[in-house]
Amino acid sequence: MTSPSLPRIVLLQRDSLRDPGFSERKEWWLSMGDGGYLSGTPVHSLSRGYNGLAVFAVHPPVGRTLYWVKWDGFLSDGKEEIPLTTNHWSDGSFSPSGHHHIESFSLEGRLPHWTYRWKEHRFHIRIWFDPELRATCLSCVLDTDVPLWMTVKLYVNNRDHHGIVQEEPVCPDVRIEGNRAELFREGKKLSVVASPGTLRSERVSYRDFYYVHERERGLKDWENHCHALTLRWNLEPEKESGFILTDRDVSPADALEILLPRSREAFQEEDRRRLLRAGLRQGAWELAPDWIRQLLLTGDSFVVDRRDPSSGTMGKTIMAGFPWFADWGRDTMISLPGLLLATGRYEEARLILLSFSRTIRNGLIPNFFPEDAGEPFYNTADASLWYLRAASLYGQFSQDYATLRQIYPVLLEIVSSYLEGTDWGIGIDPDDGLVRIGESEQPLTWMDARVNGLTITPRRGKPVELSALWYNGLLGLSAMADRLREDSRPFREEAMKTRAGFRRFVRSDGKGLWDLLDGSGLESEQVRPNQILALSLEFTPLEEEARQNVLDTVREHLLTPFGLRSLSPASPAYVGSYTGSPLERDRAYHQGTVWGWLLGHYAMARFRVYGDALQGLSVLDGISGHLQDAGLGGISEIFDGDAPHLPRGCPLQAWSVGCTLEAWLFLQSRVSEEHRAGPPPGD
Repeated sequence: MTSPSLPRIVLLQRDSLRDPGFSERKEWWLSMGDGGYLSGTPVHSLSRGYNGLAVFAVHPPVGRTLYWVKWDGFLSDGKEEIPLTTNHWSDGSFSPSGHHHIESFSLEGRLPHWTYRWKEHRFHIRIWFDPELRATCLSCVLDTDVPLWMTVKLYVNNRDHHGIVQEEPVCPDVRIEGNRAELFREGKKLSVVASPGTLRSERVSYRDFYYVHERERGLKDWENHCHALTLRWNLEPEKESGFILTDRDVSPADALEILLPRSREAFQEEDRRRLLRAGLRQGAWELAPDWIRQLLLTGDSFVVDRRDPSSGTMGKTIMAGFPWFADWGRDTMISLPGLLLATGRYEEARLILLSFSRTIRNGLIPNFFPEDAGEPFYNTADASLWYLRAASLYGQFSQDYATLRQIYPVLLEIVSSYLEGTDWGIGIDPDDGLVRIGESEQPLTWMDARVNGLTITPRRGKPVELSALWYNGLLGLSAMADRLREDSRPFREEAMKTRAGFRRFVRSDGKGLWDLLDGSGLESEQVRPNQILALSLEFTPLEEEARQNVLDTVREHLLTPFGLRSLSPASPAYVGSYTGSPLERDRAYHQGTVWGWLLGHYAMARFRVYGDALQGLSVLDGISGHLQDAGLGGISEIFDGDAPHLPRGCPLQAWSVGCTLEAWLFLQSRVSEEHRAGPPPGD
């Protein structure tokens, strides 16, 4: 099989880039593979406090700290100088005006690429991360045969990536040797290596960088950074030059004109390998449109290193979203089938399942791991049920029964803990076989927003998706037990009890399923998207008529091109826009806000009801244009409930990408099967 080409789905042209207020709302993001990241905008301004050329994970995958902030570039022909970048200042101005000279911005796979035109000159900038050097790389290539000069200002900081520095920033001490500089501050050393030229220490504070996204989130919206260094070098035609930024003591063996093209080619070759491996594992990926192939690459951003605390060995985990989420148990297990199993990355899936198996406590896997690398939190009723599904699907995709044998005792512990009852009053009601949550103020399902200690969507009682997951998990475990030559009968018996009890969720008015039983009456009556999981998973406890009613209800009240609303607009509690202060946004989080991860589950549910895979694929097509918006090349966490459904929340979310990939492969594989089978006799 030949090496696949890289998708070029993200492309912004000159007309849109000339309006920096428009284009800075779009951001590129690159993962370092250990929880760290780099990001910016197509016009090189800062639009949020999380943007930076290097946010390193001090305690991978957490402890993320902003060091290298941004660059400002200027191009000169000896007679005139033009800017290549811009900054948005708190007085509303954009300066300098480098965005006027950008001809285009694109993603070459994952790699950001800028093309500039000035006079007769054509000029390229590319940015990527080199994991071996642990360095951000910026390269410049001049197409024309007239030499030019490049001047770059480098800005630094030293703060937690959640923080904003509004006092005078402390500039580092700088030591320069030739084309290399070392920066020292508070026991931390940073290094920069540049193409041959001049390096000059500056140590000047720049105030009032403005963050439009933080203003919209009701948070601190301006910051001060230190201009630490100025670099200047000669650009020779057709030769790649630039600089690398790292937090290591690094002295590259090769000159940058050799190192940069070699590093860039290795970065893009890794993208090609990702696409090739997915195609080798699942032939359907070879038929994927470019926007899906882009998501295949973006999905790699979330898969990062995490050291196993019990064994000390390096394992893997899935970051819930960039920039502010770490790894969450629920998000990891929901994302894993699409990010890893569908793409043939079985070894990484195995490492994650094994790692989480060692964190289980009273049948619960962690809800999330704190940013300070402290003890995980176990306040979740559904993460372990998603773990059951992920383990079952892992066996189906990989046929690795040795690993299933290894984690089988953990799966039994989850089942027994739910049957006997565990923390937070989580357990199975023996009367109807449904999953219940006790009288806890903790938000234990994915609808987890709290305001001033008050849960916005109280779901004490029996949330519908928990019993759907439990039923699905029991039957998946039954099939696994048969494969492992274990007794599967107890799982089937419990599943049949749950199936009978699940009839209680069916609404007599034909409006799908009750969202909650034996809880708050008002909350129980709300039309919410959780019921779709009773259709989308591998095993449904619903009879045919109820399936149709669920799908019709969700389509009528909740479906949008980007996902499902978290609450019907017919509800008095509905909030159509996710904006305002943190308090206002938390109130809207699950009261109408659209969630991208649910679109894939709706598409799979539609197929399970109608059996029309092509129509299911068309449901997913609605989100394809979004890859040119917000987190470029990816899918946002959430969207406004009201049209035009503007993207909100985390700009790059793992389960939004993972569930879309899972659903696309599921549906495309059915289309391929139908094509191979041919038309029925007589047609």
